[in-house]
Amino acid sequence: MSSHVEYLNLNLTSTIAGLAAVLLVMFLRLHWPFRFQYIAYLFKRRPEFRLRWLDASYRKNRSRSVAMLDKSTHEILIGNYELAEKYIVQGLNVCKERPSLFNQAMIHYLFYNLAIVYYSSGRYNEALEVAFRVYQRDQGMTDSLAVIACAHARLGEVESAQEAYKLIAKKRSARDWKLLCLAEIEAAKGNYEHALAHLRQLMGNSTHFQHLNRAELEKRLEEWQKASTQAG
Repeated sequence: MSSHVEYLNLNLTSTIAGLAAVLLVMFLRLHWPFRFQYIAYLFKRRPEFRLRWLDASYRKNRSRSVAMLDKSTHEILIGNYELAEKYIVQGLNVCKERPSLFNQAMIHYLFYNLAIVYYSSGRYNEALEVAFRVYQRDQGMTDSLAVIACAHARLGEVESAQEAYKLIAKKRSARDWKLLCLAEIEAAKGNYEHALAHLRQLMGNSTHFQHLNRAELEKRLEEWQKASTQAG
């Protein structure tokens, strides 16, 4: 009897160990393409290293959708928006041609980057349309709400911007985005000193904004300083 119990215990242990091994392999296979992105995130305070790892992802992952995602992020961060849009389109085409579960998930991130490209390029209506689509499909991507709030503010739609920001305040979202939204909303209301205070706080705390080219923030700074002087 005891030998049967030992056999059952051995089988149970083997089954659990085997299941754990399978889950580990699945986890590694799922996250392996993102390894460069994860490493790049560790260097978010060191923009030159972050850009280097994002570019490495493109070279190593080649024609995979994650390669196009990371390359588009790389181009966004250095202000090459046309090129970023090109890589996003290529990534979306890869997802369409190879409709795996992985690529279905990647579509949301590619469209999020597209919303960033449109917002950074001053195409605010298009940014709104894409960011709304991202948030409707995946409400876990709360940073898309920040794009919505900022785009509404740039269009002078203060109430809509404030409504979107209220949703961000209730959710977990990047602090940098929250500061930028507050700055955009205050500027849209004509409170340029408050807008500048939020923007300076953002630029002082972040050596490199997570999703925007720093030059865009400097443009806002110059724009609002000029507007504040004229208003005064």
